[in-house]
Amino acid sequence: MSPLHIVHGVLSLDVGGLERVVLSLMRAGVRRGQKNTVVCIEKPGELADEVRNAGAEVISLGKPPGRHREFIHRASEVLDQLKPDLVHTHQIGAAWYLGSAAARQSLPVLHTEHGNQFARDSGGVARLKSRLFYRKTSRVIDRFCCVSADIAAAVVRWRTIPRAKVEVVPNGIDIGAENGGSDRDLIRNSLGIPPDARVIGMVGRLAVVKRQDRLLRAVASSILRLPDLWVLIVGDGPERNRLRDLAIALGISNRVCLAGYQPEPSRYLRAMDVFALTSQSEGLPISLLEAWAAGLPVVCTSVGGIPDVVAEGVNGLLVPNDDGPDLGRALSRILDEPTLAVRLGSAGRQTVQERFSLDTMAEAYEQRYRALISGYRGKA
Repeated sequence: MSPLHIVHGVLSLDVGGLERVVLSLMRAGVRRGQKNTVVCIEKPGELADEVRNAGAEVISLGKPPGRHREFIHRASEVLDQLKPDLVHTHQIGAAWYLGSAAARQSLPVLHTEHGNQFARDSGGVARLKSRLFYRKTSRVIDRFCCVSADIAAAVVRWRTIPRAKVEVVPNGIDIGAENGGSDRDLIRNSLGIPPDARVIGMVGRLAVVKRQDRLLRAVASSILRLPDLWVLIVGDGPERNRLRDLAIALGISNRVCLAGYQPEPSRYLRAMDVFALTSQSEGLPISLLEAWAAGLPVVCTSVGGIPDVVAEGVNGLLVPNDDGPDLGRALSRILDEPTLAVRLGSAGRQTVQERFSLDTMAEAYEQRYRALISGYRGKA
């Protein structure tokens, strides 16, 4: 088969689960003989150099905030210069610009929806605007892939996206990358965490939707019974100061480590005993898959695509999407029952090995790339 040239479209390569999926696809694409280019509609972002090091070109259109139709023309010029086989977009905003440009060039467009935007919209007007924008943009998208069945159900509701265009392609990770030697004590020492502490951690952007405040409150309610308990949160974002202030107000700031942005966040999983995911909305989070690959027991809110992959009591524990006591109870249960922690961690690792490898995801996308390209060439 001839090598493919795929253009991936994002708003930017700032750090987040979506952007890390794009980086993984770049690495997998190189191994599969693809030529890859990432077009950033707004700015390159923090992961741009890693994408370049993976063997892909990064191009930024430099669009300022807001809707600017003239950047469709700029995107069209870029595609005309690159002459790719297909455009793969990863945010609906990127799809509107690059998809519209691809239509001018008669190029197929595959889109991946990584989160449930409609679950995040605050009210009816916001949801209506989102649905209308998605419906308009879907006209320039040939295949609409979702990382979970929950997202797929959301985008076809109210006929937002034609059902015939929608399918589920789960995320995957490079499992081999999690198999390096453990440097647990070294990482803990660098963060000021005692080697014998019990550490509950999470990896993710510090944003309202991630609800890291739930974890802080749960730990605050358990700290008297578990005086060796620590929290490690890896990531950065607009909620950082609020979370720091909350830790101070709860009296646990000396047990909370906000590690900030780290270029290799999965490495910090080795310093954790339990992984917590407390989001109010999720698709299929990369951080969960990486925690499983690291052999960690997980406690997750039952939202989005998570209940489709986390089987209660088998490969993790699920808690309601609320601020009640269930999160603290579930975390305490794992910390109090070492055999349960080991069993859940082992089952989680088996789950990611069997179902969510990077090669599985990359192969699923390449099959769709080639089918769409073949269909377009057949029309010519």
